[in-house]
Amino acid sequence: MLDAPQAFDVARLTKQEHVAIKMLAKGEASADQQVLVLEVVIKKLSRAFDMPYIPGSFDQSSFLAGRAYVGQQLLKYTKLPAGKQDE
Repeated sequence: MLDAPQAFDVARLTKQEHVAIKMLAKGEASADQQVLVLEVVIKKLSRAFDMPYIPGSFDQSSFLAGRAYVGQQLLKYTKLPAGKQDE
């Protein structure tokens, strides 16, 4: 059996992180859980801070770059003043 591509690697979530995602999906997450979910999406799921490069694999590198883009856009909008997205 072949190993899963490196680009599919995801850091293991803690129970607290998993519960926070489930509560967010139900619309019942506390403020702390909402912040935790955003952090998990940016750091663990999208891997926004990782180097999107896997030596010898253009496809996996491209996949990682697309994945990181999601986290980078979330970061951008958390820092951008509301209503300033068109400037």
